[in-house]
Amino acid sequence: MTELILEILVNFGLIREDYKHHKKISKKEKADGKKRPFQRYFLQPSSIMVISVLVIGIISSFLFFSYQRISIFPKKTKKEIMEITERMENWKEEYGTYPTDLNELIGNNPMQQEWKTDSWNRPYQYAVTEDGKGYLIVSAGSDGKFETEDDIKKSNYVLE
Repeated sequence: MTELILEILVNFGLIREDYKHHKKISKKEKADGKKRPFQRYFLQPSSIMVISVLVIGIISSFLFFSYQRISIFPKKTKKEIMEITERMENWKEEYGTYPTDLNELIGNNPMQQEWKTDSWNRPYQYAVTEDGKGYLIVSAGSDGKFETEDDIKKSNYVLE
C-alpha cells in the first residue's frame, strides 16, 4: 500500500515538473518566436528520466556480462574440470585405464552432457597417454585459443 501511494506521488510530481517545463518553453517560444521542439520534448524531466534509466541499464548489463566472462566463467570451468577429473578417477578404478575420449566418460548421462563444452561453450581438448595412465584436459579459456595464458588445464601425467 505504501509503495502505491509513493508511486502515485512520484508520478504526480513528475507530471507537475513536465507541465512547468512546457510552460517555461512556451514562454521562451512566444518571447523570441522560435520553435524549440527538442527542448520541449526531449529535455522535459520525464524524458530525461527514461533516457537515464536506459543508459544505466545498458551500462549495467555490459558490466554484468563482462564480469561474468572474466570472473565467473573461469571458476565454473575449473569446477567442471574437477568434476570430470573425479569421474575419471572413478572410471580408472573400475576399468584400469582412463577413457579414450570424453564422450566415452559422459555416455548417455543427461546430467553430464554439459561436460562436452566449457563455460564459453567451446569443446575441451582431451588427451590420454599411450599407456592409459595419464590424461590432460584443457579449456581454451576466454580468448577461445589453445596454448595461451588463459587456458585452464588439469593433467595427471605420470612420469616413470
